[in-house]
Amino acid sequence: MIIDRIDPIALRIPKTTGGADALHLVLCKVTAKSGLVGYGECLCLRPAMQQSLVSAITDAIAPLFLGKSVEDRERLNVEARIRFASFGRSGTNLNALAAIDMALWDIAGKAAGRSLSDLLGGAERTRVPVMASLDRYNDAAKVTARVADALAAKVAAVKVHEFDLDVIEAARKVVGPSLPFVADCNNAHALADVEAHRTRWQALDLLWLEDPVWPPEALLGSPQLHGIVVGLGADLGSAEQLAVYARPPVGVLQPDICMIGGVSENRRAVELLGPRGVSIAPHTPFIGPAGLATLHFLATMKESAYYAVIEALPHMDMYGDSGLTRWQPELNVPTGPGLGFDPDPAFLEKYRL
Repeated sequence: MIIDRIDPIALRIPKTTGGADALHLVLCKVTAKSGLVGYGECLCLRPAMQQSLVSAITDAIAPLFLGKSVEDRERLNVEARIRFASFGRSGTNLNALAAIDMALWDIAGKAAGRSLSDLLGGAERTRVPVMASLDRYNDAAKVTARVADALAAKVAAVKVHEFDLDVIEAARKVVGPSLPFVADCNNAHALADVEAHRTRWQALDLLWLEDPVWPPEALLGSPQLHGIVVGLGADLGSAEQLAVYARPPVGVLQPDICMIGGVSENRRAVELLGPRGVSIAPHTPFIGPAGLATLHFLATMKESAYYAVIEALPHMDMYGDSGLTRWQPELNVPTGPGLGFDPDPAFLEKYRL
């Protein structure tokens, strides 16, 4: 099958929950000459990133793929990485590459009549537990109110995006001692800060402490933070980059299917990290094709891991009722060909920029 068209799609979806008034997304529609269509997605969320990602898809990545065969998608992914390596081995170009790569896997699954999880080796499970992923509030009262909403939805775990230890402790009290709990600090601390308050961090009994320090490389030469499991890796662009961190105190690695450059490299990462003695917890701030693709990966993993559902509302579901925008105990893994669903054309038209 020959790749005929590659079209980025910029969306603005209004929202009333969390700290932002809208989600800004970049999808990608790839059409083969056979007529089959596949969809992919970049990690975006913010308006400032949209134009650069749209331009990267159209001007940098698409010319390398047009006229080529869908069956050559993994080789083309590597060739694109080599072509743009001088401009960095992570970041915008790989994020744009991911959207096209993802769409090609979607087309390949549709052509074969097989789901993405089947193409990846077969599903181990049909449902994946949900972790409620809260926006950042920097306010204990607001955070705890949203935690209560998550608990009412009977989610399997809770994740907050806070760096203030007082706010995180307040959230933990509401979550309770038995439910898995993650704190994502977005690299807000120096390693010395975490070590200085180690006893308080330990008392939180976190499933993992995500992106706690800047620079993250400081963790490579540090002693193990006893009683604290560190998670990181969503910003890294290859399987090998992730593998560098497969050592204490890092116990959880978090490949992001967009930032790593798509399904092709994400598959390599899961295979490489499997024997390294760390847990794999894919980064999932998605409500579109990247969310579906990650669900398929979660279905194939030997150890169960959570899908973190961001703050969204049912009307924001571009598939109608995929569950990607709803806090709930579990998510169904799609079983249809490719990613399992295509976005509703009326939805895309309504929110397209």
